Amino acid sequence: MQQLTLKRGEPVAVGLANGPIVRPFLEWSPSRVDYVEVPYEQLRFDPTTIDIQAQVPVLLHCSSMSIAGFVLPAEKTLDQIAGHVACTRTPWIGEHLAFISADALDGGDAVEGTVELTYTVCPQLSEETVQRVDQNLKSLRSRFDVPIILENSPQYFPIPGSTLTMPEFVATVAKQCDVDLLLDITHWLITAGNMRLDSAESAEALPLERVREVHLSGLSHQSGRWWDDHAVPVPDEAFELLERLAPRLQAQAVTFEYNWAPSIPHTVLAHQIDRVRDVLS
Repeated sequence: MQQLTLKRGEPVAVGLANGPIVRPFLEWSPSRVDYVEVPYEQLRFDPTTIDIQAQVPVLLHCSSMSIAGFVLPAEKTLDQIAGHVACTRTPWIGEHLAFISADALDGGDAVEGTVELTYTVCPQLSEETVQRVDQNLKSLRSRFDVPIILENSPQYFPIPGSTLTMPEFVATVAKQCDVDLLLDITHWLITAGNMRLDSAESAEALPLERVREVHLSGLSHQSGRWWDDHAVPVPDEAFELLERLAPRLQAQAVTFEYNWAPSIPHTVLAHQIDRVRDVLS
């Protein structure tokens, strides 16, 4: 089993989120891919997914710790994540700055009074949520032998009760919780477009020196809003934003999220990987 070793100051590692395109691309150009990012949720429901580690190192991603929520996941879930941390020998766990567990409504049929949502949800952007993230991180960090880094959520609409903008919220979390970041460039473009922010100026307000990993994926415009889309090519705007932020970034890894795409031309993906290496060289 191969292990991913990342250090600040070394050339950035470029990887792919696990999906249908990964194995064909590895066969076509194995030297271009430094790692495959595998979600805990895939490993949970299909343990054979870990077999990819025989070909390429694995970076563990996660959407199950509900780190910006008020209901923590079950102990069994955390034990399983810890087990996969050990098996993958991941350098960190990328987790969403979002929630996936919530209190059940009165009269609901959820087990033990909670519901498990099917998608990570952008939290209320407030000091109360920042304090909850801090409490959750203090509880969760002792469970794992590697750091947890937090990924900014896409914001599709104004969140009721919010007192902070997304840039203020992410920056405050990083500072008050002393946590490094996973900057999803496409999520940032989505948030900026939907909330009418300048994408570059708002991103430059972040503590970019705390970014350890970057995500790149596609996006689409439907019903008057921008949405995350891991099946279409990364837009030029994402590469342009990455290039603008590059002088302050100290990211060690960049992951292309094409895990929804049934296929993508190998030459297109190779060009995009090379473009990232050029921007961050």
